[in-house]
Amino acid sequence: MSNIITFFSDAYKGLAKESWMLSIIMLIYRSGSMVLPFLGVYLTEELSLSLQETGAILSFYGLGAILGAYLGGRLTDRTGYFRVQVFSLFICIPGLLLIPQIKNIYFLSLIFFLQSTISETFLPANAVAITKYSSAENRARAFSLNRLALNLGFFIGPSLGGILSSVSYSLIFYVNAAAACIAGSIMYLYFRNKDHHISADKMITSQHFRSPYRDTAFLIFISFCVIYALCLMQLFSTLPLFYQHTGLSKIEIGMIFGYCGILLFIVEMPLVNWAAKTFSTIQTVVLGLLSLCIGYLILAFYSHPYLIILSVTFISFSNVLVIPFLSAITSIRAEGKNIGAYMGLFGGIFSIALFLSPLLGSFIAENYGFSRLWLTISLLIIIALSGIYYIYTQKLSEEKNSTSENEKNKSPEEYK
Repeated sequence: MSNIITFFSDAYKGLAKESWMLSIIMLIYRSGSMVLPFLGVYLTEELSLSLQETGAILSFYGLGAILGAYLGGRLTDRTGYFRVQVFSLFICIPGLLLIPQIKNIYFLSLIFFLQSTISETFLPANAVAITKYSSAENRARAFSLNRLALNLGFFIGPSLGGILSSVSYSLIFYVNAAAACIAGSIMYLYFRNKDHHISADKMITSQHFRSPYRDTAFLIFISFCVIYALCLMQLFSTLPLFYQHTGLSKIEIGMIFGYCGILLFIVEMPLVNWAAKTFSTIQTVVLGLLSLCIGYLILAFYSHPYLIILSVTFISFSNVLVIPFLSAITSIRAEGKNIGAYMGLFGGIFSIALFLSPLLGSFIAENYGFSRLWLTISLLIIIALSGIYYIYTQKLSEEKNSTSENEKNKSPEEYK
């Protein structure tokens, strides 16, 4: 019993107080971010828009997210991660308060585009802050803690959003605005006097370093990460449709995603801590990608409810083992360069995948069936795995290792 307690408690030791505070801010913000899961329902039921009109508006939201990831990285390098996070949290509030008053499809498209652009600038800046308050040795765990808060927030948000929407859809936007205000206030009060919130003059000097858009090896690495993200995001696009196709009810589908949220909450930090101690970074990523491949391969041949649970368990474990370590690889590659731009480019792969994955998945499923879709996705995962492994071992690992040695020689005060 004591070994089990130690296994779980060790996962949370050694992280800076600032890392914990960043995760608390993420939890509050994302717990209030219940808008996205209900946007489609709001547009079709409340505003009586057609599916085609709804899809067009949601595509503007996706495009804004891609632009936000890019701008967030650029602005972070120029003005600092503290200012960008505070700006994003507070400036998104007026739009959230305004959305319930707008009924015109063109104005809705515009405001959703602007809203997602502003909101998504937060994530690259937040990722840079995590990097600044962690060492190379515990960086994957720091990112994992932040993701744990994000996932828990996404679990709490839609649950609360379902209750609020039964009263009034407008409440979803108002509560989201209140959560952003609370998170922004905590961010400002806690981090405003921290040494690591860097002045604009100091951040601008980073522009003399290499841009990620001129880093050929990293761009190739990111291109394979995009393929991975397209496969992972089937979890939120075509996978629910597959569950419905197999005869599962809405309640059963909801229970499956609830199981995912609880599973991630319980195992994410201990699993990342164990993997970091047991395997190298690239070995952990490969293990996670293989887990994702197995999860989809199960669905290509079986649709029994118990095997569906097994499948989503493998997919959830992949989520845990891949993303924190890819984030750590990116942050270490970026050190001494335009780190905000690097983290913005990495974060943008998920915005791109969120935009493209429904198109890819629905096209293959509708024209060739779900079995061929999962086989295709499995093949793409193998391609992503091969590409990421090759480019990391042949191009990125040498610089990563030299940077890690420099990190080890830093004094502890440099991380406080």
